Order: sequence, then structure tokens, then C-alpha cells
Amino acid sequence: PSASAMHRATKVQLLGLAGLVIALYACSVEAHMDEEDYEALCDISATFSCTEVFKSEYGHIISHWGLVPKDHPLDLSLALIGVILYSAYFLAACLWDYMPFRKHLFLTVATAGACFSCYLLYVLKFILGDFCIVCTGFHCVNFSMFAQAVFEFRSSPASSDKGKKL
Repeated sequence: PSASAMHRATKVQLLGLAGLVIALYACSVEAHMDEEDYEALCDISATFSCTEVFKSEYGHIISHWGLVPKDHPLDLSLALIGVILYSAYFLAACLWDYMPFRKHLFLTVATAGACFSCYLLYVLKFILGDFCIVCTGFHCVNFSMFAQAVFEFRSSPASSDKGKKL
């Protein structure tokens, strides 16, 4: 693998780790947000509140879209989906050299993440009328992952797509 591919894998690992830390914090907020005296650090004001966003129907997007009933085991919160996604990014970057279709897979997942972030930014601004610093962190990670995926996809074939079979 080329030095640029190794460097890119390290960036993806770091972004995955950053996203995972943010997602774990969001899970912690979700676990405590219904406690009477709990005040999350990300709750700055009435319109700058992560807990209000997490408590909204959009915090459990799968049931909001009607794909599963509310409180179904697959009705995962966005924070938990983030833990899964960013863990997968981190692990994939650790196995960078062993993924023969990584360019296409990475670009597909990162594009979906960036598009989903655009949708959620619209929801935050125009539907909920809120600002969520934790959500902003997720979006920054998603857009950075998208940029890395584009750079990876456009890199020369000699420096990537040399997936080794296990």
C-alpha cells in the first residue's frame, strides 16, 4: 500500500474514533435525559439543546419513517446507529488493505452519511428550529468522511484496490 493510502486509513480511523466518542456521549445523554435533575453539557439554551433533539421523534428515525413500530428492538436511536457506523468505519480502516472493494464501498457509505446529514440539518433548522452541538459534531465527521472517500475513490489504482484475500 502506498503512503497516501496508509495516511488516508489513519485519517479514517481518527474520524471513526471521533464519531464514536461523540456517539457514546450522545448515548450517555439519552440514558440520563429523562432524569429530573439531569442537565446535559450540550444543553446551552432552549434553542441550543441536544436533549430536545434526542427526545424528538427524529431521534428514532427508523420508527419515525414507519419502518418499525415505536419501541421495537430495531427502533435504534440515532446515537446508537452512530456507535455502529463509526465503529464500522474504524474497523474498516484497520482492515484497509484487506478490503478489495473499499473504494466503492467507502464512497457509497460516506455519500449516504453525507446525504443523511443534509437531511438531518434540514430537520434541525426548519422543522425542530433547534441547534444541537452534538449533532453538528456528527455532521462534521460525516462530511469529513465523505471528503476522505472522494479522495480515496479518485486515487490511482496503484495506490489502492489491491485488496489482499484473507
